[in-house]
Amino acid sequence: MRNTITTNINGRDVTISDVPPDQMALAWLRAEGFISVKEGCGEGDCGACTVALGVPTADGLDWRAVASCLLFLPMLDGRAVLTAEGLKGPNGNPHPVQQAMADGFGTQCGFCSPGFTMSLFALAHHDRLDDQAIYDSLAGNLCRCTGYRPIIEVARALPNLAADPGEAAVAERLRAAAGAALFYCADGLSFFAPTDLREALAYRSAHPDAWILAGGTDLGLAVTKRHQRPEVMLSLARVPELTRITDNHGSLTIGAAVPYAEILSVISTRHPELAKLLRRVGATQVRNQGTFGGNLGNASPIGDSLPALIALGATIDIAAPDGLRTVAAQDFVTGYRKTQLAADELIAAVHLPDLPPGELFRAYKVAKRVDQDISTVSASFRLRLENGKVAAIAAAFGGVAARPVRAHRLEAALQGLPWTAASLAGAQAALAEDIAPQDDLRGTAGYRRKVATNLVTRLWHETTNPTEFPVSLDRL
Repeated sequence: MRNTITTNINGRDVTISDVPPDQMALAWLRAEGFISVKEGCGEGDCGACTVALGVPTADGLDWRAVASCLLFLPMLDGRAVLTAEGLKGPNGNPHPVQQAMADGFGTQCGFCSPGFTMSLFALAHHDRLDDQAIYDSLAGNLCRCTGYRPIIEVARALPNLAADPGEAAVAERLRAAAGAALFYCADGLSFFAPTDLREALAYRSAHPDAWILAGGTDLGLAVTKRHQRPEVMLSLARVPELTRITDNHGSLTIGAAVPYAEILSVISTRHPELAKLLRRVGATQVRNQGTFGGNLGNASPIGDSLPALIALGATIDIAAPDGLRTVAAQDFVTGYRKTQLAADELIAAVHLPDLPPGELFRAYKVAKRVDQDISTVSASFRLRLENGKVAAIAAAFGGVAARPVRAHRLEAALQGLPWTAASLAGAQAALAEDIAPQDDLRGTAGYRRKVATNLVTRLWHETTNPTEFPVSLDRL
C-alpha cells in the first residue's frame, strides 16, 4: 500500500503527503497557486472550479471536465489534472481553446472564463461536437456578463483536438505509480482506495462507519456545506469489479462506481428515454463523477435514478464477504435514507434489462430548472398496450413519500382496462393511495399530489396522441 498521492498537474509529476484527505482538490490547487480555478458555489453548480481530469487509458489520457470543489484530494491519485494555467504552449502562447475564447469575445470579467475554457478543452477531445454535446458540456458553467451566445459560437468552431504527444508517457507513469492500493492518512483522517473488491469488503467490515465514496458528489457537500469531517473514507473508484459495464445480450450489468457519463454513452440508443433523464442528473462535471451506486446508497426520496430503475424492473447486486445477493430495485430502499445494506456490504452493480418488444418506457422529472436541479417530483412508467388495452404497466414515483415508491394501486387500477380517459381517472384516484407526500421547500404536499397525477395524464397523452403532444415538454 501507498501513503502518498501520485498525480500529474499541468504536465508535472506531483507527490502529495501530509494534507488532510477531506480537503477538496479546489482548495489545494488554489493554495498551490493555481488561481485560475475559482471558488463559486462550492457545490458543483456554477462551473467556476472546473478542471480537466485525465484518466489513464491504453492510448493515453481520457480528459473529463470535473468539479474540483467536489473532488476529495486523494481522488487525484493516479490521475492527471489540467488547469487553465497548464493550457499554454511551450513557448507561452495561448492554447487554441483560449485563443478562440478571446477572438470570439467569449470572456469579459473573466471569473467564469477558466471554467468554460476547461469544459471546452475536454469537449474538444471527443469526437461529437454537435449542438446537443455543446449544450450538455456547458450546462454546468454559469456566465453573468458575456452571455452564452459567443461562447456557443466558439464551441461550434472548435476543431477536434489531438492528444498531446507526451500524454501516453504520463498515463504510463501514473498507472505504474498508482498500481497498488492507496492508504492515505493525514491529520488523523484516513482514505482507503483499494484495487480489489475483497479488499474493499474487508475494509468495510472493519470500518462499518466509514464514508463510502463512489463519485463523492453528494458526500463532498457534507464537507463543504455541512462542515463534517470523515474519520475514515473508503473509495470504490479503483475497484475493477465495480467500474465496468457488461453487455449480457438482453441486459446490462453496470458497476456501482461507473460514472453517469459512461453509462450515458452505452444506453443512449438502448434506453433513449432513460438517457434523457440521466442527462438532467447534475451537469457534465457532476456526471463525470456521480454514479448509480452513490445515488442508490444515498437513499434520497428524490434521487433521480431509482424510480426509473424500479419501473424498468432492474435488480441490484449487493456484495458481502460471503458472496453476492440480488434484490429488486423496488425493495432496495426501505425507508427515509435507509437501505437493505448491512454494515459489511457494498452495492456492487445494477442489472438493467432491455425493454421487451412492444413495451415503452417514459421517465419524467419535474424541477424548478431543466438543468442541474433536484427533483420536486419524478415518475417513470413501463407500459405495454394490446388492442387498446393495458396489458402490462409498472409505475414508480420519487418525491411523493419517504422513499421512492412503486404505485401498485395505480397499476392494478389500469391492468386489463382500455387505455382511455375514463380508465385514467380511476387510476389517478388509486394513485392517491400509493403516495404520501409532505410539505418542504420545493413544494407542498398538495402540489406534489397534483404533479404526480398530471404525470400520469402526460403519459396517456404521449401514448394516445404522440404527434399532438408538445415536443418541447421532453425537457420538462
